[in-house]
Amino acid sequence: MNTLSQPETESILTLCLIASFADGDKHVSEHEQFKKITESLSNEKLDISGLYRKVLLNKPDIAEVAARLESPAARLLAYEMAVCVCDADDVCNAAEQKFLDELRSALALPDSTARPIEAEATALATQPITSPEAADAPVQAQAPALAQETDGMIMRYAIVGGALELLPQTMATLAIIPMQIKMVYRIGSQSGITLDRKSIVELMAALGIGMASQVVEGFARRLTRSLGKSLGGKMGGKIGDAVGGMITTFGTTYALGQIAKMYYHGGRSLSMESLKAKYPPLLSEGKALAEKYSSQITQKSQQLNGASMATLLKGVI
Repeated sequence: MNTLSQPETESILTLCLIASFADGDKHVSEHEQFKKITESLSNEKLDISGLYRKVLLNKPDIAEVAARLESPAARLLAYEMAVCVCDADDVCNAAEQKFLDELRSALALPDSTARPIEAEATALATQPITSPEAADAPVQAQAPALAQETDGMIMRYAIVGGALELLPQTMATLAIIPMQIKMVYRIGSQSGITLDRKSIVELMAALGIGMASQVVEGFARRLTRSLGKSLGGKMGGKIGDAVGGMITTFGTTYALGQIAKMYYHGGRSLSMESLKAKYPPLLSEGKALAEKYSSQITQKSQQLNGASMATLLKGVI
């Protein structure tokens, strides 16, 4: 079984960061989010913040970075992650596709290997935000009952988000974003507000929840805890190793849901500045709750393990 060396780990992270800026259209807030993430995840083994600076300032050569990946498993993992990062904020545009074509060639991956990866990522990126659930229709209930129903739904989504972090499949990290978007859509629907993907993404961006940065953060956590461990479909590592990622994703999903509830159930009367101020304490609250619900999150991850990500999102949320 192959293991991921430190140079390979650094190369994969570098390719993820290059992928995140391949479209050349990242907003200043997204750059700030990347900076915070890489600084928080850097440690004595990996200077992720330094890799981020190199990507921004030096624009590393893709072929040179790819050449450092010696094992087939590492090359495949690098491509999976790059595809996920490119698809994080929508289906690949022309610039991102050009980057992936160059990377695929540099990694010497045959189409028979690369295309299924691209197809699965596209299926996740194009997940419809509408759902057949009754909760998507305006809920005729008094405010306390509606708030209680929404809180229950938010908790279910947060548990699924945390469970996705514990899964070994690389694509599980990409699945978190459409799950969060669908949750916000359903919360708006409860108040008779029809949202589109763009408006939801804008709300998330205003709170500092970037699409590409969230995916890169998830991969960076996985790579950091997997350094020197076996590859071959086991990027999730042990449950104990993945607790940090589980807590972060649970907390982020919980806080986003609570903000959406305040905003849409309140008739969109709160300002964005007010929502931004409310987000950090809600995130802290969500992270604390993650530990309380850890057994349920673990149980959910065991139920979901092995499922196709696209099928999973249609069936459990």
